[in-house]
Amino acid sequence: MADLFEFYARFHHREYGWDGAPVHDAVAVAHVIDPTLLTTTHCGVLVDTGPEPSRGRTHVDLRHNTGWTPNCHAAVQIDAGRFLELLVARISALE
Repeated sequence: MADLFEFYARFHHREYGWDGAPVHDAVAVAHVIDPTLLTTTHCGVLVDTGPEPSRGRTHVDLRHNTGWTPNCHAAVQIDAGRFLELLVARISALE
């Protein structure tokens, strides 16, 4: 797991200048384990199913200014410290 994270951290630093790498799947699982880790907002979400180049792009109306009917709870904030504690505890428990 450490090698995989290191690979993605290097990629994201090179491509976007970020320190670290997103861990979307781990955040999603953590939210199931502890729903209080994320703050969400109910808003309209649309996934582009049209032709390239934006096919698959997810559009989220966080400002509620498109008139889209809210159909999703989108995360807008995370308690990063508690998330990291949970992640490290769960990974440390693996044999």
